[in-house]
Amino acid sequence: MKHSILTLFAVLFLALSLSGCKQKKPMLYEEFFLGEWYTIKGDVEAYSFLKDDSSYIFAGTQGMRPVVYGTWKINKDKFVITKDNGTTAEYNFAVSNDTLTFNKGAEIYTRTAPLEVKYPEVRILVNISSDFSSLRFSAPRPADLNWGIRVDSTRSSQSFSLKGYSISAGSTLSSDAITEISNYLKDYGFEPDTVYVTEICNGFRDDNQLVIICTSQYPKVTNDSIYIQITSALIVK
Repeated sequence: MKHSILTLFAVLFLALSLSGCKQKKPMLYEEFFLGEWYTIKGDVEAYSFLKDDSSYIFAGTQGMRPVVYGTWKINKDKFVITKDNGTTAEYNFAVSNDTLTFNKGAEIYTRTAPLEVKYPEVRILVNISSDFSSLRFSAPRPADLNWGIRVDSTRSSQSFSLKGYSISAGSTLSSDAITEISNYLKDYGFEPDTVYVTEICNGFRDDNQLVIICTSQYPKVTNDSIYIQITSALIVK
């Protein structure tokens, strides 16, 4: 009986000792990182970490086009990237949920696709917000886009509504912001659409993508302050 009690205490002591030990974090291997990582903080829009027959390869993209590529590997606690020009860089890295951090926050990436990747019509809005940062546009939000098309030679038109996204900002009539944004859209390949032109809205089209710039002025405003709303949507073919 005494022997059994001693054995039981020994087993319990061993179990408690093991449970009190700190468990080592599992080492992350290359397969864990395979796929697309979108930039939160970094020099490119996204990185694709891939694997071919003999090595692990990567491509960094900007504007959905590859701008840098090479090979990569995990070497103990370092993320090692070798570019095609032969230069190699080593990064300390950490992973939390779907976020990959290099060198304690110097670069940050996520597996979660940003809005402009999920919804391509948002990309032009993001670009406008970035390139016209002084206007401080709002973040893209869901919005309806109303459009019209000519249906016959009598120049009659038919209206329809699309689900899209919009950004908005405040400006002044004297700022020429509308003209500058309109020219910006033209440089991107959008053409003015003569069907959808009103006193407060201008429409632009590039294949199946539509963009409308609308302005309004609050009745009680005495200066030339205006409210700009830019909406983008795709015609599903």
